[in-house]
Amino acid sequence: MNSVVSSIGQDRNDLSYDLHAAVDVSFAVAEFDLNGRIIRVNERFLAMTGYDESEVVGQHHSMFLPAEVVNGPDYDLCWIELRAGKSKRVVLPCVTKQGDLIWVEETYGPIRDCKGAVSAIMRLGVDVTERHEKLIDLQGKVDAIEHSHAVVEFDVKGNILTANHHFLSIMGYELAEIVGLHHSMFVEPDYAQSADYRAFWRSLANGKYSARQFRRVGKDGDEVWFEATYNPVFAPDGTVRKIVKFAVDITGEVHSLGDLKTTLDSSFIDIDRSLCKFDQNYERVAKACRLAQVHLEASSMIAGRLVSCVEESAQRMTELQSVADHVFDTVIEGDVAAVAMENALDAVRAGARDTPELKARIDNLDECVSENVRILTALRLDMKAMLNRVAVVSVAVEKQGDVISQVTSEMHGVQTSLATSQGLLSGLQMVSEEMAVAVGRTREASVVLAR
Repeated sequence: MNSVVSSIGQDRNDLSYDLHAAVDVSFAVAEFDLNGRIIRVNERFLAMTGYDESEVVGQHHSMFLPAEVVNGPDYDLCWIELRAGKSKRVVLPCVTKQGDLIWVEETYGPIRDCKGAVSAIMRLGVDVTERHEKLIDLQGKVDAIEHSHAVVEFDVKGNILTANHHFLSIMGYELAEIVGLHHSMFVEPDYAQSADYRAFWRSLANGKYSARQFRRVGKDGDEVWFEATYNPVFAPDGTVRKIVKFAVDITGEVHSLGDLKTTLDSSFIDIDRSLCKFDQNYERVAKACRLAQVHLEASSMIAGRLVSCVEESAQRMTELQSVADHVFDTVIEGDVAAVAMENALDAVRAGARDTPELKARIDNLDECVSENVRILTALRLDMKAMLNRVAVVSVAVEKQGDVISQVTSEMHGVQTSLATSQGLLSGLQMVSEEMAVAVGRTREASVVLAR
């Protein structure tokens, strides 16, 4: 009998040793007295905090905590409850010997003596810094979404599970007014009864994600526009547990886009009218340019003929002046001959004094010579006057040629300007066509925006 009891006791001692060994391997272990001073620590605890055993045994538990935790109202209360035999499970910040802050998930439990009284406090800890930081980061993201988005949760059938304050404020409801009701309360009745709406929820229940702009109806009946995503949340087995909607209120933007479309439509009408007037004016100006080009070509032809006529007139005047000069020279020679004849007649008359008949003939001849001299003198004067007139006309013809040349040059300039204007008109016509295309595309874009 004693051997059996001895065997059972040995088995219990072995089991206790195995449990202690397993705890030492898995946890950072520290044992405290009832005042919170360290009695014993294991190697895992020392490795986690960076201390040697001699640096921590006998020290108070508070050496591992930030001052704000130690000075907080819960710290002393926690130790009172531990001394009273209560267990605690907490996640606390811990300051290592190097001053680093780590996070430890700690379980505190009382150690009782054989009479059941609490004699010490056992603390088992696990470093959860990485997990805690991930949770903090995740919580920060969740808080950011909660503050900036309207969030609603639905079951897979579309019944409302919960909604945040942002969503309730936009839609005008209290939470109690919507929990348990179907999402269809936020849409128009016709759409709620449609096949598209049923297909929408079937798709979400099958794990399909949906993101776009949605038109919804608030409590007061006013339309609300959301830029939203409906996100299936999966259970570990891959089934959809619920649907979470994240939304941003874009009602103001949608109304602004609608107003913008109205303004653009009105502007497009004005632009169309302006383009139409431009096209009409373009046609009139183009027609005037074409007519001007025709007249300019006719004027150029006439100017060319005038130039030819002036050149021919100048040539004829030159020929006339040459003839006139020759005639004038001949008249001068006639004068000289007449003078010589008069002198000859005077000499003959002197020798024919005694011959009346011959004298009468000489007198008759003298009269003829005098008449001839008179005619030659008049002719000389007329020829001189004609030469003067020819000189004046030649100068006038030369000036006329200069004027015609200047007019011709100006006409070439007008023709160049007219060609440039026609080129500009063609460019304006092309710009008008491009503007019409751009307006058409903008009109299409405004329709898309207004959707």
